Amino acid sequence: MGKLVYSHGEILVNKDFPSHELTEKWIRNKQFLKYELTQLLLKRKGGRKRNRLYCFSHDCVQCDVVMKVSQIDQSYKFWRKVDLFITGLFKDYNYRSYIGSLKMQEAGIDTIEPIAYWTYKPSWFRRKSYLLYKKIESELTVAQLCNKIHFSDAKEKDVLIKAVVNRCVSIVRGIHAAYIRHDDPHGNNILLDLKDADIGTLDEEKINNARFTLIDNDRCTSARIAIPRVKLFFDLKCLARFQICELPPEELLRQYLGEEYRIYWWYVVNFWVSGGFKLHKLLGNLFK
Repeated sequence: MGKLVYSHGEILVNKDFPSHELTEKWIRNKQFLKYELTQLLLKRKGGRKRNRLYCFSHDCVQCDVVMKVSQIDQSYKFWRKVDLFITGLFKDYNYRSYIGSLKMQEAGIDTIEPIAYWTYKPSWFRRKSYLLYKKIESELTVAQLCNKIHFSDAKEKDVLIKAVVNRCVSIVRGIHAAYIRHDDPHGNNILLDLKDADIGTLDEEKINNARFTLIDNDRCTSARIAIPRVKLFFDLKCLARFQICELPPEELLRQYLGEEYRIYWWYVVNFWVSGGFKLHKLLGNLFK
Protein backbone atom coordinates (compact mmCIF):
# COMPACT_ATOMS: atom_id res chain seq x y z
CA MET A 1 0.00 0.00 0.00
CA GLY A 2 1.23 3.48 -0.81
CA LYS A 3 1.46 6.22 1.78
CA LEU A 4 1.29 9.99 1.90
CA VAL A 5 4.60 11.70 2.45
CA TYR A 6 4.30 14.97 4.32
CA SER A 7 6.88 16.91 2.38
CA HIS A 8 8.08 20.03 4.23
CA GLY A 9 6.23 18.79 7.34
CA GLU A 10 2.66 18.86 6.08
CA ILE A 11 0.14 18.72 3.27
CA LEU A 12 -0.12 22.28 2.02
CA VAL A 13 -3.64 23.56 1.42
CA ASN A 14 -4.48 27.13 0.44
CA LYS A 15 -6.53 28.43 3.38
CA ASP A 16 -7.92 31.28 1.27
CA PHE A 17 -9.57 28.85 -1.11
CA PRO A 18 -13.19 27.78 -0.40
CA SER A 19 -13.69 24.39 1.27
CA HIS A 20 -9.99 23.98 2.09
CA GLU A 21 -10.84 21.67 5.01
CA LEU A 22 -12.79 19.32 2.71
CA THR A 23 -9.92 19.39 0.24
CA GLU A 24 -7.42 18.41 2.93
CA LYS A 25 -9.67 15.53 3.98
CA TRP A 26 -10.00 14.53 0.30
CA ILE A 27 -6.19 14.32 0.10
CA ARG A 28 -5.67 12.46 3.39
CA ASN A 29 -8.28 9.88 2.34
CA LYS A 30 -6.38 9.41 -0.95
CA GLN A 31 -9.42 10.30 -3.03
CA PHE A 32 -7.09 11.86 -5.60
CA LEU A 33 -6.03 8.39 -6.76
CA LYS A 34 -9.49 7.92 -8.31
CA TYR A 35 -8.81 10.78 -10.73
CA GLU A 36 -5.59 9.54 -12.28
CA LEU A 37 -7.49 8.22 -15.28
CA THR A 38 -6.48 8.19 -18.93
CA GLN A 39 -9.75 9.80 -19.99
CA LEU A 40 -9.08 12.78 -17.71
CA LEU A 41 -5.61 13.48 -19.09
CA LEU A 42 -5.08 16.84 -20.74
CA LYS A 43 -3.33 16.46 -24.07
CA ARG A 44 -0.13 18.47 -24.31
CA LYS A 45 2.00 19.38 -27.27
CA GLY A 46 5.75 18.99 -27.35
CA GLY A 47 6.30 15.27 -26.83
CA ARG A 48 7.45 13.74 -23.57
CA LYS A 49 6.86 15.50 -20.27
CA ARG A 50 7.88 14.93 -16.69
CA ASN A 51 4.35 15.79 -15.54
CA ARG A 52 0.84 14.64 -16.29
CA LEU A 53 -2.20 16.90 -16.11
CA TYR A 54 -5.60 15.54 -15.10
CA CYS A 55 -8.65 17.79 -15.47
CA PHE A 56 -11.93 17.15 -13.64
CA SER A 57 -14.75 18.77 -11.71
CA HIS A 58 -13.78 18.84 -8.05
CA ASP A 59 -16.79 18.56 -5.72
CA CYS A 60 -14.94 20.02 -2.73
CA VAL A 61 -14.30 23.40 -4.34
CA GLN A 62 -17.22 23.38 -6.81
CA CYS A 63 -15.14 24.15 -9.89
CA ASP A 64 -13.04 22.51 -12.58
CA VAL A 65 -9.49 21.82 -11.46
CA VAL A 66 -6.23 20.55 -12.85
CA MET A 67 -4.17 18.02 -10.91
CA LYS A 68 -0.52 18.09 -11.93
CA VAL A 69 1.33 14.89 -11.13
CA SER A 70 5.08 14.42 -11.37
CA GLN A 71 5.48 11.39 -13.57
CA ILE A 72 8.63 10.35 -15.43
CA ASP A 73 7.58 9.30 -18.91
CA GLN A 74 8.50 5.67 -19.59
CA SER A 75 9.56 6.56 -23.13
CA TYR A 76 12.54 8.50 -21.81
CA LYS A 77 15.94 6.89 -22.24
CA PHE A 78 17.37 5.09 -19.20
CA TRP A 79 19.94 7.74 -18.21
CA ARG A 80 17.37 10.50 -18.62
CA LYS A 81 15.09 8.64 -16.21
CA VAL A 82 17.95 8.32 -13.75
CA ASP A 83 18.72 12.03 -14.09
CA LEU A 84 15.08 13.01 -13.47
CA PHE A 85 14.83 10.62 -10.52
CA ILE A 86 17.94 12.05 -8.82
CA THR A 87 16.86 15.64 -9.57
CA GLY A 88 13.45 14.87 -8.05
CA LEU A 89 15.09 13.88 -4.77
CA PHE A 90 16.49 17.40 -4.35
CA LYS A 91 13.95 19.55 -6.22
CA ASP A 92 10.20 19.24 -5.95
CA TYR A 93 8.91 21.32 -8.85
CA ASN A 94 5.27 21.09 -7.79
CA TYR A 95 6.20 22.49 -4.37
CA ARG A 96 8.03 25.35 -6.10
CA SER A 97 5.00 25.99 -8.27
CA TYR A 98 2.64 26.05 -5.26
CA ILE A 99 4.77 28.46 -3.22
CA GLY A 100 5.72 30.57 -6.24
CA SER A 101 2.10 30.93 -7.35
CA LEU A 102 1.03 32.14 -3.91
CA LYS A 103 3.85 34.70 -3.84
CA MET A 104 2.96 35.98 -7.30
CA GLN A 105 -0.69 36.32 -6.32
CA GLU A 106 0.37 38.33 -3.27
CA ALA A 107 2.36 40.58 -5.62
CA GLY A 108 -0.71 41.14 -7.82
CA ILE A 109 0.55 39.05 -10.75
CA ASP A 110 -2.04 36.99 -12.63
CA THR A 111 -1.11 33.32 -12.37
CA ILE A 112 -2.68 29.95 -11.53
CA GLU A 113 -4.79 29.73 -8.35
CA PRO A 114 -3.17 26.97 -6.28
CA ILE A 115 -5.46 24.88 -4.10
CA ALA A 116 -3.13 22.28 -2.56
CA TYR A 117 0.21 20.50 -2.76
CA TRP A 118 1.14 17.08 -1.41
CA THR A 119 3.35 14.08 -2.12
CA TYR A 120 2.49 10.41 -2.30
CA LYS A 121 4.71 7.35 -2.19
CA PRO A 122 3.17 4.45 -4.18
CA SER A 123 6.11 2.17 -3.33
CA TRP A 124 9.46 2.19 -1.56
CA PHE A 125 11.42 3.53 -4.55
CA ARG A 126 8.77 5.77 -6.08
CA ARG A 127 7.48 9.14 -4.99
CA LYS A 128 5.05 11.40 -6.81
CA SER A 129 4.24 15.00 -6.01
CA TYR A 130 0.90 16.64 -6.72
CA LEU A 131 -0.30 20.17 -7.37
CA LEU A 132 -4.01 20.96 -7.47
CA TYR A 133 -5.08 24.28 -8.98
CA LYS A 134 -8.13 25.94 -10.47
CA LYS A 135 -8.47 25.40 -14.20
CA ILE A 136 -7.84 28.44 -16.37
CA GLU A 137 -10.53 28.67 -19.02
CA SER A 138 -8.44 30.37 -21.70
CA GLU A 139 -6.22 28.13 -23.84
CA LEU A 140 -4.91 30.87 -26.16
CA THR A 141 -1.22 31.49 -25.52
CA VAL A 142 0.85 34.57 -26.28
CA ALA A 143 2.85 32.54 -28.81
CA GLN A 144 -0.34 31.47 -30.61
CA LEU A 145 -1.67 35.02 -30.72
CA CYS A 146 1.60 36.39 -32.12
CA ASN A 147 1.57 33.64 -34.73
CA LYS A 148 -2.01 34.52 -35.74
CA ILE A 149 -1.12 38.20 -36.02
CA HIS A 150 1.98 37.40 -38.09
CA PHE A 151 0.00 35.41 -40.69
CA SER A 152 -3.05 37.70 -40.69
CA ASP A 153 -3.99 40.58 -43.00
CA ALA A 154 -3.94 43.07 -40.11
CA LYS A 155 -2.61 46.47 -41.20
CA GLU A 156 -0.80 47.29 -37.96
CA LYS A 157 0.93 43.99 -37.20
CA ASP A 158 3.96 45.67 -35.63
CA VAL A 159 1.75 47.73 -33.31
CA LEU A 160 -0.17 44.66 -32.14
CA ILE A 161 2.98 42.59 -31.61
CA LYS A 162 4.59 45.46 -29.71
CA ALA A 163 1.53 45.73 -27.43
CA VAL A 164 1.73 41.99 -26.64
CA VAL A 165 5.49 42.19 -25.98
CA ASN A 166 5.07 45.23 -23.72
CA ARG A 167 2.52 43.36 -21.60
CA CYS A 168 4.81 40.35 -21.30
CA VAL A 169 7.82 42.52 -20.42
CA SER A 170 5.78 44.24 -17.70
CA ILE A 171 4.87 40.82 -16.26
CA VAL A 172 8.52 39.79 -16.01
CA ARG A 173 9.42 43.16 -14.49
CA GLY A 174 6.62 42.71 -11.95
CA ILE A 175 7.89 39.26 -10.97
CA HIS A 176 11.41 40.56 -10.43
CA ALA A 177 10.17 43.62 -8.52
CA ALA A 178 8.45 41.18 -6.14
CA TYR A 179 11.79 39.34 -5.66
CA ILE A 180 10.56 36.26 -7.54
CA ARG A 181 12.05 34.49 -10.55
CA HIS A 182 10.08 32.33 -12.96
CA ASP A 183 12.98 31.03 -15.14
CA ASP A 184 10.63 29.96 -17.98
CA PRO A 185 8.41 32.89 -19.08
CA HIS A 186 8.19 32.00 -22.78
CA GLY A 187 5.20 32.65 -25.02
CA ASN A 188 3.55 29.27 -24.42
CA ASN A 189 3.58 29.80 -20.65
CA ILE A 190 1.47 32.95 -20.77
CA LEU A 191 -2.26 32.48 -21.40
CA LEU A 192 -4.56 35.18 -22.76
CA ASP A 193 -8.16 35.95 -21.93
CA LEU A 194 -9.34 38.05 -24.86
CA LYS A 195 -13.00 38.99 -25.14
CA ASP A 196 -12.62 39.03 -28.91
CA ALA A 197 -9.78 36.92 -30.37
CA ASP A 198 -10.75 37.83 -33.95
CA ILE A 199 -7.56 39.23 -35.48
CA GLY A 200 -9.59 41.32 -37.90
CA THR A 201 -11.02 43.45 -35.08
CA LEU A 202 -8.07 43.21 -32.69
CA ASP A 203 -6.48 46.48 -31.64
CA GLU A 204 -3.97 47.78 -29.12
CA GLU A 205 -6.66 48.69 -26.59
CA LYS A 206 -8.09 45.15 -26.52
CA ILE A 207 -4.60 43.72 -25.93
CA ASN A 208 -3.96 46.20 -23.12
CA ASN A 209 -7.26 45.26 -21.46
CA ALA A 210 -6.79 41.50 -21.86
CA ARG A 211 -5.84 39.27 -18.95
CA PHE A 212 -2.37 37.74 -19.25
CA THR A 213 -1.93 34.71 -16.94
CA LEU A 214 1.47 33.18 -16.21
CA ILE A 215 1.46 29.38 -15.89
CA ASP A 216 3.96 26.53 -15.42
CA ASN A 217 5.60 27.99 -12.32
CA ASP A 218 7.68 24.86 -11.68
CA ARG A 219 10.98 26.74 -11.61
CA CYS A 220 9.88 29.62 -9.41
CA THR A 221 12.49 30.73 -6.88
CA SER A 222 12.91 33.63 -4.49
CA ALA A 223 15.54 36.31 -5.10
CA ARG A 224 17.54 36.23 -1.89
CA ILE A 225 20.17 38.81 -2.86
CA ALA A 226 19.10 42.44 -2.58
CA ILE A 227 22.24 44.05 -4.07
CA PRO A 228 20.77 45.61 -7.27
CA ARG A 229 23.42 44.60 -9.83
CA VAL A 230 23.86 41.11 -8.39
CA LYS A 231 20.09 40.64 -8.28
CA LEU A 232 19.80 41.79 -11.92
CA PHE A 233 22.54 39.34 -12.92
CA PHE A 234 20.41 36.45 -11.64
CA ASP A 235 17.09 37.98 -12.77
CA LEU A 236 18.35 37.91 -16.35
CA LYS A 237 18.28 34.12 -16.20
CA CYS A 238 14.54 34.48 -16.90
CA LEU A 239 15.32 36.27 -20.16
CA ALA A 240 17.29 33.27 -21.40
CA ARG A 241 13.89 31.62 -22.01
CA PHE A 242 11.94 34.81 -22.68
CA GLN A 243 10.79 33.97 -26.20
CA ILE A 244 7.63 35.79 -27.21
CA CYS A 245 7.73 36.12 -30.99
CA GLU A 246 10.22 36.65 -33.78
CA LEU A 247 11.49 39.80 -32.08
CA PRO A 248 15.29 39.46 -31.62
CA PRO A 249 16.24 38.48 -28.04
CA GLU A 250 18.49 41.54 -27.73
CA GLU A 251 15.53 43.80 -28.52
CA LEU A 252 13.53 42.13 -25.74
CA LEU A 253 16.42 42.80 -23.37
CA ARG A 254 16.50 46.46 -24.43
CA GLN A 255 12.78 46.78 -23.70
CA TYR A 256 13.17 45.06 -20.35
CA LEU A 257 16.09 47.23 -19.20
CA GLY A 258 15.14 50.50 -20.87
CA GLU A 259 17.70 53.21 -20.07
CA GLU A 260 19.70 50.74 -17.97
CA TYR A 261 20.61 48.70 -21.05
CA ARG A 262 24.33 48.10 -21.52
CA ILE A 263 26.00 45.64 -23.87
CA TYR A 264 27.47 43.63 -20.97
CA TRP A 265 23.96 42.68 -19.85
CA TRP A 266 23.51 41.03 -23.27
CA TYR A 267 26.62 38.94 -22.52
CA VAL A 268 25.03 37.96 -19.19
CA VAL A 269 21.89 36.72 -20.99
CA ASN A 270 24.09 34.69 -23.35
CA PHE A 271 25.87 33.23 -20.33
CA TRP A 272 22.53 31.93 -19.01
CA VAL A 273 21.52 30.69 -22.47
CA SER A 274 24.76 28.70 -22.62
CA GLY A 275 23.98 26.92 -19.36
CA GLY A 276 24.88 29.39 -16.64
CA PHE A 277 26.83 27.74 -13.84
CA LYS A 278 26.07 24.23 -15.12
CA LEU A 279 29.56 23.21 -16.23
CA HIS A 280 28.48 20.26 -18.37
CA LYS A 281 26.20 22.50 -20.46
CA LEU A 282 28.86 25.16 -20.85
CA LEU A 283 31.38 22.61 -22.08
CA GLY A 284 28.79 21.05 -24.37
CA ASN A 285 28.11 24.42 -26.01
CA LEU A 286 31.82 25.15 -26.37
CA PHE A 287 32.50 21.91 -28.25
CA LYS A 288 29.42 21.88 -30.51
